[in-house]
Parts: sequence; C-alpha cells; structure tokens
Amino acid sequence: MQIRRASTDIVTAEYGGDFRRIYPWAGVATPPWGSALMTIAPGASSSRHNHDEEETFIILAGEGVMNVDDEAQEVKRGDVIYLPRFSHHHLQNTSLTTALEFLTIWWGAPEAA
Repeated sequence: MQIRRASTDIVTAEYGGDFRRIYPWAGVATPPWGSALMTIAPGASSSRHNHDEEETFIILAGEGVMNVDDEAQEVKRGDVIYLPRFSHHHLQNTSLTTALEFLTIWWGAPEAA
C-alpha cells in the first residue's frame, strides 16, 4: 500500500488555483489518465484554457459557475461535469467565504497514457 498525505504532498499554482497532482504517481503503475485535486479560493476563478484531453470535474466542496465555451451553469458539491476535448473552460468560485474544491480526471492525450 502507498499513501500520499495531503499534509506532505506537493501543491503547485496552476490554472488559477492550488493544484495537487495525483496521477501519474511515481512508483505506481501509470493509468491511462491523469488526475489532480484543485482548490479555487473564495471569489476567484480558474484560468480559461483548453487542451487536447477530455476531462471530468467532480465538485467535492463549495459552489460556483462552470463556463464551457459560450455556456455557463451553476455547480455545487456532488455535481459531475464532462468537458470535451478542445473546449474552452474555466470554473468560478461564487462564494466569498468558502473554497471550491474538485477532482479533475483527464484522458486521451499521449502524456495521460
């Protein structure tokens, strides 16, 4: 068994939030997808971007607005969002007091394989 502890794991500033990469994971078999936990500060937003992978967000805590291309919808804890490859997207935390946390899983690009 291997465990990565939140208290000692590396968190980087990426895409406008705190990004904690999970997979790929050194010393563990590499799955055909990548994943990370991301936290967006109260009132902040992830950076608008697109990429060559398909992606899913699972909202773990908080609430916000998911923007995909020209569409915007409110999201909250428990919601699951699918993002097609090359879609322009960003997630806005609408709370001024609570962080927005989500799990992101991406697949379909050579670096995720």
